[in-house]
Amino acid sequence: MTDKKNYDSLSLGFFMKVRLKVIANAKQDSICGFTGGYLKVKVSKPAIEGAANEAVIMLISSFFNIRKSDIKILSGEKSHIKTLELNIEEQVFNSKVEGVSQNANL
Repeated sequence: MTDKKNYDSLSLGFFMKVRLKVIANAKQDSICGFTGGYLKVKVSKPAIEGAANEAVIMLISSFFNIRKSDIKILSGEKSHIKTLELNIEEQVFNSKVEGVSQNANL
C-alpha cells in the first residue's frame, strides 16, 4: 500500500467517505477510475426522480460487494458531484480502488 493516494477518502472505522463524479445517461454502468480526486462513475439511468442515484447505489453495492443499506448519499443528491458513506473496511476499499486505477491506466 502506498502513502500517496490519488483519491479523496476518509477512514471512519469501517466507514469510508468517498467523493464521486457521476455521469448519467451513459451507454452502460461502469466505474472508470479516478480523476481530479473523484471516483468517476457512469450510469445508464437519467438524472430524473432519483433514477441515477439508485443506479449509483446499485453499481457501488455490486462493485464493492456490500449491501445497498451500507451506502448513504451524504451530499449531492441533486448534483453530479456526490459524497457517499460506505460501510466497508479500508483494506477492502483500497484493494478494489487500486484495481480500478490500474485498469484505467492500461
